[in-house]
Amino acid sequence: MKRSHRLRLLPAAALIAVGAAAPTVGSFNAAHVSAASSVNLRFANFFAPAEKVEFQNQILPAFHKLYPNVNVSLENIPDSRVKAITQIATGTGADVTNLGDGDVLFYADKHALKDLVPYVGQSFLNQYLPATLAIGKVGAHEYALPKDYSPVAVYYNKALFKAAGLAFPSTGFTWTQFRNDALALSKKSGTFSVGYDPAWSRLADAVVRSFGGKLVSSDGKHVVGYMDSPATVKAVQFWTNLTTVDHVSPTPSQFAAATNGGADPFAQGKVAMDITGVWPSPTYNTTKGLSYGVAPFPQASGVAPTNTICFAGFGMASTTHYPREAAALIKLMSGPVGDAVWGKAGLPSVTSVANSQHNDATRLAFINAVKNTTTVPGDLTGPDAGAAVGMTINEGLTLIDSNPGTSVQQVLGIEAKKGQKELATFGQ
Repeated sequence: MKRSHRLRLLPAAALIAVGAAAPTVGSFNAAHVSAASSVNLRFANFFAPAEKVEFQNQILPAFHKLYPNVNVSLENIPDSRVKAITQIATGTGADVTNLGDGDVLFYADKHALKDLVPYVGQSFLNQYLPATLAIGKVGAHEYALPKDYSPVAVYYNKALFKAAGLAFPSTGFTWTQFRNDALALSKKSGTFSVGYDPAWSRLADAVVRSFGGKLVSSDGKHVVGYMDSPATVKAVQFWTNLTTVDHVSPTPSQFAAATNGGADPFAQGKVAMDITGVWPSPTYNTTKGLSYGVAPFPQASGVAPTNTICFAGFGMASTTHYPREAAALIKLMSGPVGDAVWGKAGLPSVTSVANSQHNDATRLAFINAVKNTTTVPGDLTGPDAGAAVGMTINEGLTLIDSNPGTSVQQVLGIEAKKGQKELATFGQ
């Protein structure tokens, strides 16, 4: 879900008629896959080794039982979007592809994905938590169905809170309370009290929205006037002050050093709070001596709860010769069968599977938070948003956090102009 690419541009010739090869289709029931002949379906993925085992042992047998004539071959996803889209354009790409959240709009802009709605049907889509479909949706088209996802929340160490004489954070948690707790915890420990990545663009987007700001316009066309707006400047000033003034959170380089080799300061009991997704909770559950809770993502006073989302999904190449078979595989991987598998590490997207996890307080806190992801994150708002928004805010935050006293307003003004220039030259 945190897979990322540096956005690059494709030569125009490589994109000729990527979508033109896709035939017009009518309504489709994936149960009606033809069994007349054997089909070899190629699936490009970036699964971790454990996920490949889960796919081969749990999902693939269920698929073969339904569609014995369809062979599924796994292959590594190309190491860049350029290569992947070029392969699709030339008809050599895989039929089904794993997608990170930053991939969807970029691929769709190049006409490299096929709309899934005619193949899976609206009734199939109705079973998902609505916010989990937003990343894969462009207009009326659904280009990717979820694999897993996560919003963000605040992990807190109960023992360290008790030692500092602080009440556990709960519903209605504000940034003022977060800062006050962080200061008290830092004073008690004599070191950092929070351990998140201060320059993570997805988290920064959530912080900015929690203060009522935006990093980019809703249509993805304007960075100037948004990344440098008064509301965004206020949010970033607060956020960076935690590092440069209050010294309760690390600089980006200090965070990198503290997490080198996969170390987790929160699991080690070195910090009292962390802001991230659901991913580390299985490790925390088995960490000896660690008693933790999960609090809602903080909000500025007077601003409605907001959040962000990290997402991985499955899409169909626009040039596939086997759209029905590809859709059937995507339905199985993304629907209740696959969701029960992927939803153990990430979170489940299908409502029925999500409801089955309501006895787990940690996972329930994250599942409940997804309803606050009412807008697509800024670094996903447009096909070039990863570069125009994500990379510029990351660059700005790194500069501010590493150089105390730097003008937030000036830096955001510079980065906003860079982002606007990136948008203006995209595709040229």
